[in-house]
Amino acid sequence: MFWLFTVQTLVMFGMSITNVINALYAGDVLGIPREQWWIVFVPLLLTMIVASIPIGKTVDKIGRKIPMILGLVALGAYTLIFVNGTFLTVIISMCLLGAAQMLIMSSVMALSADLVPPVNRGKVVGFRNFVGYIAMGFGMLLGGYLYESSIPQSPFYLTIGLIVPALLIVLFLIHEPKKQADVFTPV
Repeated sequence: MFWLFTVQTLVMFGMSITNVINALYAGDVLGIPREQWWIVFVPLLLTMIVASIPIGKTVDKIGRKIPMILGLVALGAYTLIFVNGTFLTVIISMCLLGAAQMLIMSSVMALSADLVPPVNRGKVVGFRNFVGYIAMGFGMLLGGYLYESSIPQSPFYLTIGLIVPALLIVLFLIHEPKKQADVFTPV
């Protein structure tokens, strides 16, 4: 559970570094007109709506690790495409972001439910959210600072740098329960 918590915190911190400056970066660096910026969120939301049930079923069918790994890879691809994007590629990257968020969060929540007894789930989720939102606050401050005081791409490269250890943790340190009997079930 510790490693799962670490991955979720890294992801929340990394995403917050760039989320706070996406609109500024899109306008200042990529040249996307301000009046068109809202359009890039339509594919993001549509992807999340369309993919939510199939991804949830996939997480239940094939396990939690593979979708989590795919989500981290999609998050890295989103970041790389966005940082060098055009209007069209930013729209494509937002679809990847929607899929990444659904894959990662569905996997993390399902694996957390597998590993934590029902009596402690509320406390564990509360603690994870508490630490995660503090990390997001620091990430937003750091992202804004790096954008203004360094090269504008630096927050995106830092986010990609944080995805690497998260991916390694999922690959080597996070393990799913071996059998259904190992999973905590409601009484």
